[in-house]
Amino acid sequence: MSERTDRSIRGSRQLISVVIIIAVIVASGVWLLWLRMNSSDTAPMPVEQDRQLAQRLLRDEPFSITLFYPNEGMLATESAVVKRQPDAQSLARATIAALFEDRRAPLEPVLRDIRLRELYLDGSGMAYVDLTLGSRKDVRASAWEEQLAIYSLVNTLVQNFQEIKQVVLLVDGGETQTLAGHMDLSRTFTKRMDLVKQ
Repeated sequence: MSERTDRSIRGSRQLISVVIIIAVIVASGVWLLWLRMNSSDTAPMPVEQDRQLAQRLLRDEPFSITLFYPNEGMLATESAVVKRQPDAQSLARATIAALFEDRRAPLEPVLRDIRLRELYLDGSGMAYVDLTLGSRKDVRASAWEEQLAIYSLVNTLVQNFQEIKQVVLLVDGGETQTLAGHMDLSRTFTKRMDLVKQ
């Protein structure tokens, strides 16, 4: 046998060995995949129970929010937590309620005695905040103080909820002209971060 033929036979044996090794690896992978698929079919995981447990645990976890409130002629921020709610609308209600319950709210003449009646979200990113003014008659506040009070509500909602893009303020279920005689409330509001202390 010639030397050339002898080299080609040795090269062919090495090639055949490599092909056999690759075939064994591929077959092993296919077999393991088949075992996994069959084992998951015979013993399904309780997916619905896991999902319900995860939702229950998530509901018990507090929701972190940022409150915006008037302070020294600007809006200041502070972190707070509210109880997690089942939907964004309920969570937004809890967030505004937390703003009104904050110890700084009664210090501002425009926010004093205001309470949340209701809050609605629509599919277009609009939040309708229905307020009640309580027993107050005349509020003595400047236009700037009224603006800060309005944007404390607006910024708190828009900053904490990506679903909310604009806010409409209502009083006792209907449109109103103003909260303290200066700002026109017959329009929609978007957040204004230029009013926030840096």
